[in-house]
Amino acid sequence: MICAWNLDLGWSQPSAAASNPFASPEDPVPSLGPKTQPSTSLRRQVQAHTHWVNDVVLVDRDTALVSASSDITVKVWRPQTEDGLEPQTIGLHNDYVKCVATPGSNSDWVASGGLDQKICLWDLNGGGEKLRINVGEEESSVKGSVYALSVRGSILASGGPESIVRVWDPKSGKRITKLVGHTDNIRDVLINQDGDMIMTASSDQTVKVWSMAAGRCMHTLTMHNDSVWSLYSNHPQLSVFYSGDRSGLVAKTDVRGCADMDEGRCVAICQEHEGVNKVVCVGDYIWTSTSSSSINRWEDVDTEAEVQTTDAPRHHHNSSSISGSKMSPPPPPPAPQPRSPLINGTGEKRLPLSSLLRLSNTAKFPPSKTRDAEATILHSGSSMRKPSEAMLDTDMDGVIPFHELPEETIEGQSGLIKHLLLNDRKRVLTLDTAGEVMMWDLLEVSLRTSLFASMT
Repeated sequence: MICAWNLDLGWSQPSAAASNPFASPEDPVPSLGPKTQPSTSLRRQVQAHTHWVNDVVLVDRDTALVSASSDITVKVWRPQTEDGLEPQTIGLHNDYVKCVATPGSNSDWVASGGLDQKICLWDLNGGGEKLRINVGEEESSVKGSVYALSVRGSILASGGPESIVRVWDPKSGKRITKLVGHTDNIRDVLINQDGDMIMTASSDQTVKVWSMAAGRCMHTLTMHNDSVWSLYSNHPQLSVFYSGDRSGLVAKTDVRGCADMDEGRCVAICQEHEGVNKVVCVGDYIWTSTSSSSINRWEDVDTEAEVQTTDAPRHHHNSSSISGSKMSPPPPPPAPQPRSPLINGTGEKRLPLSSLLRLSNTAKFPPSKTRDAEATILHSGSSMRKPSEAMLDTDMDGVIPFHELPEETIEGQSGLIKHLLLNDRKRVLTLDTAGEVMMWDLLEVSLRTSLFASMT
């Protein structure tokens, strides 16, 4: 299922509703009155695939959506067309399709990557396959599956279980270079606007920054203490970016104007209960998705705010773990401060020291974040982090995310994981991901009774 949601962020004018491709006649008319707390509502939904939808991307000036699925298809949904909402298949892989990417909103093609070790470029106008790249062909690799994909300008970057970032020419399909340095699966890739810098997230717990000119890793960021699954940035040079990991931690990193990337500031924004598969920031809000069917919205954090220094300086380590240390605990810290402390009652929010993360092994903590408008964010020399390093610091005592709870949750339904058809061939018992067992009458298409809730 693909769902489109009205975020009610106050950006739309009443006249814009008709031009919105995902709008519905039942949608309320946007108000021009005072700004109120956003409330998400469903716009449209469509049963697009027969298996999991693994990735989506907006194309054609945001008037269409391309989706990739484990049913091995790549489909495009154009809700503006007169012939209904049914998505059309524009491409097929031989195995699960894990990711899709577009070079820009005006492009007439989209790229997809899958477990069949192929990267395919598809014509959005129904022209079929424009180019096919066999990722594992050169080295006869059995690990050529594509888990991450990004396109910008004249380069296409991919990553997967081989721990290698491959950079391709999307016109010829030839490999430009490969970047070696990660030690585990590459889960996400970003390319800056100029195409001269690549950022990657990996299951080796690091985020790496690569220079295309130098052809090597320029910096290794170690603010996470678990596999980094997702990256997001809307900054042209990736100077502000968001990252989410397997433990559920979401961090925001700001290196704008820093002479050295180590001088940047990294804030633990929130803690999900499950691994963060995708993080997106729009305006003043952040959305996170996990293996749960619900989506959470969090208020963004101002990384340039003053740091509240009343917290004990406890974070002289690289860990972003939320749990406490297994080693001997330090003396009890002061009473926890509110998550949104104010400066002189003016309404300006401070950043608690306990919410800051150390960017790398060589970074100062807390960061000074000195400003230099002429400085580049690239820093020579990469650093490798050992997974055990976080446990070496006896002063380790956890990071407290800035937000404790999301501002809003788009509630999903619990997925069915088991079912049993009874002997009368009429009733079915089901077990869902919430642990609830229910009985259904297939003829009446209704729930007969809930047998047991919160089953463990």
